[in-house]
Amino acid sequence: MKLGFVGAGRVGATSAFTCLLNMDVDEVALVDIAEDLAVGEAMDLTHACAGLNKYPKIVGGSDYSLLNGSDVIVVTAGLARKPGMTRLDLATKNAGIIRDIARKIMEHSPESKILVVTNPMDIMTYIMWRETGKPRNEVFGMGNMLDSSRLKATLYAQGARNIRKAWIIGEHGDSMFILWSQADFDGDVDRGKTLEEVRFVAAEVIKRKGATIFGPAVAIYRMVNAVIKDTKEEIPTSVVLQGEYGIEDVAVGVPAIIGKDGIERVIEYELSHDEAESLRKSASILKERFRELNL
Repeated sequence: MKLGFVGAGRVGATSAFTCLLNMDVDEVALVDIAEDLAVGEAMDLTHACAGLNKYPKIVGGSDYSLLNGSDVIVVTAGLARKPGMTRLDLATKNAGIIRDIARKIMEHSPESKILVVTNPMDIMTYIMWRETGKPRNEVFGMGNMLDSSRLKATLYAQGARNIRKAWIIGEHGDSMFILWSQADFDGDVDRGKTLEEVRFVAAEVIKRKGATIFGPAVAIYRMVNAVIKDTKEEIPTSVVLQGEYGIEDVAVGVPAIIGKDGIERVIEYELSHDEAESLRKSASILKERFRELNL
């Protein structure tokens, strides 16, 4: 089993490390425009694995042919979100980067599933899907898995226990919302306070340490693992909708079953009126930005 990573920065390298720690990986390829960074991270990861008596083949460089044969390719490359920036502010610059990456992936590893992490993640997922021409099940985005992890941490801090299901869906951004109709945990929380904290906690992390790293890395591992091990796990995922929830031609976060074929099925829950309106709002915001970018 082979994993590819486009982007060997902090999120990409930490994600590769997390996957190597928790999975039996045969090969990892790190590709980055900064070739020395990719090579150095590959060397460092090799040494880390040896310390765990694991000896996968780990390579790094700037040549996209290194990705050939990858089961899943994780794309984190792009300009990073800086303090004061929203994810949507990044759209113009990162759109060009994703287009180039899409072309190179299809040239060297067209059979791979693609997990998009680059922000603004929903928009980049849509661009990756459109530019590769791949079926929508093979191109999906990470955002709401990370948002839901932040939600669980926030709920626990407010006294919730035995958190069985707690999901954020919608845009991976300011219009995200909690799917309260499907939430399942013990205890009572302040719903308004919870949503406010989850929406803006990433900005607080970025303000204090410059980037979010460990949270995304675990979210990426969980989603990669679902594909590789065919877990059929239900995960809130950015996927191009084709009529589900009355929405189409936009990538937005919804619950989906992830397995060996990627997105195996979008789950359509009966949403409350407010939830349905919130999902439509997220889709509308993303479509408006597409128009602004002339996409």
